Amino acid sequence: MNDVTPLQLRVAALPLRLRRRALRTLWLAQRVTRRLPARGVAPILRQTLRLPRAEASRLDAETAFSDDLYGLEWLSLVTRSHADIVADWQSVRFADSELIRRVASSGKPVILAPLHMGCFALPFARLIHDFFRDRRMLILRAREDRAVETRVMQRISEMGMEMRFLNVRDKQDYIDAIRFARTGSVIVSFVDLPASYGGPVETTLFGRPIRLAMGIDSLARLTEAAVLPLSITSDCAGDTVRCGQPFEVADSGPETKARVTSLVRRHIETSVLTAPAQWFMWPRLHEFLHEGGQA
Repeated sequence: MNDVTPLQLRVAALPLRLRRRALRTLWLAQRVTRRLPARGVAPILRQTLRLPRAEASRLDAETAFSDDLYGLEWLSLVTRSHADIVADWQSVRFADSELIRRVASSGKPVILAPLHMGCFALPFARLIHDFFRDRRMLILRAREDRAVETRVMQRISEMGMEMRFLNVRDKQDYIDAIRFARTGSVIVSFVDLPASYGGPVETTLFGRPIRLAMGIDSLARLTEAAVLPLSITSDCAGDTVRCGQPFEVADSGPETKARVTSLVRRHIETSVLTAPAQWFMWPRLHEFLHEGGQA
């Protein structure tokens, strides 16, 4: 956090709606002065979503705002008090509360399957508090934790809601994830990853041929868990959690694999189209594409 500016710290210390509006105001000022940053994904957006050039450019700039918002929210969770964090999560909205409650109370292990989009840390804390009380949440990842993210996990755990990352870089880590799920931990496994992350399957995304990591079907089968697809979108008023169709995986046959792949693909497409500028994976789309599907 050595590169955080005093202005960023001041904005991060504000209540959720005020800090997000402040960030948006700064972003709009850049837009007016034509100093608006972008991520350079306009050509990918134009080709993949078949957008006009102007709309693709606008969304490209919005992806930069989403990146800044994401960083601001991690910083805010580190700097604001526990009471302030509780006040902030009142802005988390659940579009499918009853569905989440049914899955949580089913008696089965639970795997939450979100996309890389939106400001997910605060909604995850609220999910534990409202639906998975006294159960720890383990977020699976295959890379080293960033210091600020680890500190956020610690802060949330200090509030009585255990949440941490579980790195799954080898077989033993994966076995641990299965064991933790079976003993009551809520597992979070992101579903929008390229084939290099394991369990590759060929499918399509927005009509383009891709190879998608599908380790979640094996994890669900081995844990006998209910999988609840999620998406989180963020705006200046707060965060919204939406659910896809829950599923279970009874076997490893090709028909089951095809069914789960289709459910995951549709969930990704539906979620991304809801807020295309908030999907963090646009710059990595080339990693999903296989022969004949180059960006």
